[in-house]
Amino acid sequence: MCPEDRKIFIFGGFDFTMSTDELFNSVMLIDTKTYKATLIKEPAGTVPSGRHGHTATYWKEGKLIIFGGENERGVFLNELYVFDIRTQTWSSPTTYGRKPVGRSRHAACLSECRKRLYFCGGFRQHTVMSDIFCLDLETMTWSDSRQFVARYDHVATVHNEKVWIFGGLTQEMDRPSEVIWFDLRTSAVASLRFDDGLNNGDDEDGLRIGNGRSRRGTPNQDKRAGTHFYAFCGSTVIDFMTHGPAIHNTETSITSFDLTELRWRTLADSSCDIFSGNSWAYVALSGATAFLLGSALYPEYGIENEVICRILPIDLKYYGAAPKPSLQSPTVPPAESLNADISTLFDDRETSDFVITAIPDDYDNPGSMSVPGPDTAVDTTQQIPVSDPIYVHALILQTRWPHFKRLSNSRMREYHRKRMHIPEKYSTVRALLYYLYSDTIATTVSVVTVAKLLVLSNMYALPRLRDLCISRIQDGFDVANAPTIWECAKVAQEDVLRTSAARFCLRHWGRVVRTKAFRALSKGSMLEICEEVDLEGQVVMGWDSHGRRRTDSSTNGGNDGESSGAMLDDAASEADMAMVEDIDSDVEGDIDGESGA
Repeated sequence: MCPEDRKIFIFGGFDFTMSTDELFNSVMLIDTKTYKATLIKEPAGTVPSGRHGHTATYWKEGKLIIFGGENERGVFLNELYVFDIRTQTWSSPTTYGRKPVGRSRHAACLSECRKRLYFCGGFRQHTVMSDIFCLDLETMTWSDSRQFVARYDHVATVHNEKVWIFGGLTQEMDRPSEVIWFDLRTSAVASLRFDDGLNNGDDEDGLRIGNGRSRRGTPNQDKRAGTHFYAFCGSTVIDFMTHGPAIHNTETSITSFDLTELRWRTLADSSCDIFSGNSWAYVALSGATAFLLGSALYPEYGIENEVICRILPIDLKYYGAAPKPSLQSPTVPPAESLNADISTLFDDRETSDFVITAIPDDYDNPGSMSVPGPDTAVDTTQQIPVSDPIYVHALILQTRWPHFKRLSNSRMREYHRKRMHIPEKYSTVRALLYYLYSDTIATTVSVVTVAKLLVLSNMYALPRLRDLCISRIQDGFDVANAPTIWECAKVAQEDVLRTSAARFCLRHWGRVVRTKAFRALSKGSMLEICEEVDLEGQVVMGWDSHGRRRTDSSTNGGNDGESSGAMLDDAASEADMAMVEDIDSDVEGDIDGESGA
């Protein structure tokens, strides 16, 4: 589905109709307004060869990404193509890193920020693949694979920094009745199994989680007879179960699975059969409307028409399954949101009954500070300027902030004065208070401020805020903020984020050490960030064929046979640090803690 253009994209596959097994490489677009199908006869660019078992993922701005599949010679492909439906042009972008091996019948899913594309499982030469790997769409760089679960013919989605898979077949061609997910932060794999009936203290619906805990749901969700089609909308998965090959023996239903609550819910059973008379092959979803694509059945003649000529639009709102937005998905319009209405009270001087102050953002450079206003106070004990007041409501803070509730219940001095000072920067404190009103982090808040907000979420035990911060930060690394993110993650004891920030810093070391954020680190922190690299890590300075120092931060000692360099041992002594600082500004050294290059 191409939601921005309201078109359904179809590419490849093979021909059953004439029993030729011909593989297609044509593109067809179906307009979901008029239901008119258009065959793109002469697309521009490098057209991929015919294939089946590939994946097609909508990216952005009318562009789709094709990966893998099997060609007419039985070769499993690992090619990557991009098709632009607006210009009707094919392209084959250059990628970096080690490509995954070719495969077919795998699954692909886009991250919620639309910057990373994940692939998992698949089939290759009688073997079911069990890996998961990622393509960074901003740099077109492949990541190393990780172990997941052996599946093919399954589907996948990303929610809350986890890759979830549904359905599919195992190496033994079993249909597993479980939901499995891969945690992108810890690389941990977990599953949720649907048992037969009530066993060993299961709840009334017979749904068991791998660690022994249970949730309500529908047992044997994937093992029920029929053909399942999954559509992913935010944090909800919709399962359309249509008639299987033995039409007279199967039932139909529409069910939903909440990825947050881990619960199945029946939306429509076999008494509401909208699937009869057709054989369905695909599902596409746009907003609250799902589209099933298929062909007509002629049971009186015992034949099935294999030409895709039927489309069934299904209004999910009618069945009570309006898409439930995930943390990063667009929410309902502000005018219809209770949180948005409450957030209008934030920093409202007329209705507030409490004041909170902080440290001015520019306190690090007192010379640039403006003249204090009438409401600006000064901490006379520390001689630290105090920011302008932020006007809040005690009742909202007591409801949303456990720390403030304890402060109020203890009747401390702040309770009587109706005023509290938080010794953090003004922008960070304001972002914290805005979250308490709106349950979101404002889009205007910088990544650096979010990193500092992460520390406060840990300090004040606000797990929801912590998850929002992690989600925002993981998509916002750059050279200027990576050292600050690393330090905040260290203070907040977020080891996975700290490691990611450290790797980013080491990968772009030459530029990072020249940033204001790096120079603002304490001497101890500078040594600690250097120690993030393993014992075999080195800094390599390369020269080009003309004997000039390279400025490419990805210089590798073995790239052209003429590079050499001065190497920095990982001990990170003060002398070594001084050597790095003395390197000319046009040199960017890389630390590769894995290959030693």
